[in-house]
Order: sequence, then structure tokens, then C-alpha cells
Amino acid sequence: MGAQSMSDEATLHYFRQPSSQQAVRLPIEFVTVQHFTAAEKDCLCLWDMVATQFRTRSKFLMIWPHVRYLCLHRTAAGELDGFALVSTPLNWQIDYVVVHPQSRGQGIASALVQTALNEAHRAKTPYVMLTSRDGLRALYEGECGFRVVNPP
Repeated sequence: MGAQSMSDEATLHYFRQPSSQQAVRLPIEFVTVQHFTAAEKDCLCLWDMVATQFRTRSKFLMIWPHVRYLCLHRTAAGELDGFALVSTPLNWQIDYVVVHPQSRGQGIASALVQTALNEAHRAKTPYVMLTSRDGLRALYEGECGFRVVNPP
């Protein structure tokens, strides 16, 4: 991560026009918030991952009312181990791409994002945005095809 700590790392804004369907190598569920919140165990797992992986729980609480869809990955045992939140006012915003620490390095994050992009393409969404720290550029620019808006 270099000389900067995670909290000091630059925040970047990304943009992508979903122009075609892409292959997703892992099984990802794309569900509505209503479907997701019906499963209390999944809600508790999501909150636990947000609470332990981010220092921005207040941001999560501000974003949650705008979330319309979730992309979900599960372990072989059916346990939720990764998710991405999707807000969809007109264009789509991907928030909180989270993978449980024990499940990282398996391509789950890129599969979550790619699934959101595929659904955006199906919905004829003009563009998809996300905000992330600089340390994840390889994921978002390389694996997922986003470009940085106004790079530093």
C-alpha cells in the first residue's frame, strides 16, 4: 500500500458505460433490497462485514435508503461472504463492494462488480459510477473496465 495508510489513501471516482454482457466466473445472486431484507441472517452478516471492514458506518446508513439491489456471493456452505450495493436513481452507483477477509483473492469482488455491470447493461443504464480508494485501481480499472474521472 506504500507510504499512505488506508485512511490517508486518495479517493477516486470511477465511471463506466455498460456496453455489453461480460462473462462472470463465479455464481453471483442479483436481488432486490426487499428480497434481501427478508433473510435476517443475511442482514446480520452484511452488517457485521460493514462494521468490521469499514470505519464509515455512518456513510453506510446514509447510503442504505437509496440501495435498490444487491449482488451477493456465498460460500459452498451457503454463507454470505461478499456483496455489493447498487443504488439506481437513473444511473447506477455501486457502493460497498465487500468480501470477507477469508474469501479474498478468489475473484469475488470483480464478479460482484461485473454482475452489477451486466444488470445495468440489461436495464439499458447509461453509466455506472463508483468511488473507491486508490489501492483498488487494478480491480476497478483493470479487471472491471472502469476509468477514473478527473485523475489526481
